[in-house]
Amino acid sequence: MSINFQDRYLLASPAGAFYCCAANDNEPARRFLQQIMSRDETPHFDAQTLESLFVDPALQEDILFHIQKLKWLQGFKQPRKIVPGPFEETLPERLAKLSSDHKALLADDQGFYLAGSGFTHEASEELSALGADLSSLYARHKGILSNNLNIKSNAFALVDAAGFSQLGFWPLHIGELTFNLILSGAPRLNQNAFVELIWILHKRYYSQPSISDSDAA
Repeated sequence: MSINFQDRYLLASPAGAFYCCAANDNEPARRFLQQIMSRDETPHFDAQTLESLFVDPALQEDILFHIQKLKWLQGFKQPRKIVPGPFEETLPERLAKLSSDHKALLADDQGFYLAGSGFTHEASEELSALGADLSSLYARHKGILSNNLNIKSNAFALVDAAGFSQLGFWPLHIGELTFNLILSGAPRLNQNAFVELIWILHKRYYSQPSISDSDAA
């Protein structure tokens, strides 16, 4: 196995952050990324860190190989920190970067508006409620979408005649909670602002034990 992160501090890449919150199952690679994203500071890539996350050394090697192959991690020479604060202070600037229109908001799965940028307060409340309705709709029809049609995405979008998203709803699973990321225009998730959003949410809401060999069953 090729290790690319010797003497580096680990954080999920944008693709890794997306996978991290794409579902709420106990898939071991997802659990590994979630635990990295729930720390105050990027962990150093060393044996001590890995031992704190894994019980079974064989499982550790398999997961690291899988994650590196899919480029779900990025490494830094110096440690980085995230300092969660009030959502209205920490999230709007990051959320704006995720939309081609600079219009985005975050809501919970009950339809309560938490933070946003670009939308009016009234629009934010209505869109938050719509996001909750779409989450409920997906839950009712998950059998046909996920199992029969093998469509693993649970995001919804309103598209134009060319199929481009005009308004998208992206569920974010953080521990036992689900949030809705609502973006106007084209989504721009492949950047560190998205990583920081997922990091802030995990730091505040995620709490799970170490990964063991029982998780791979």
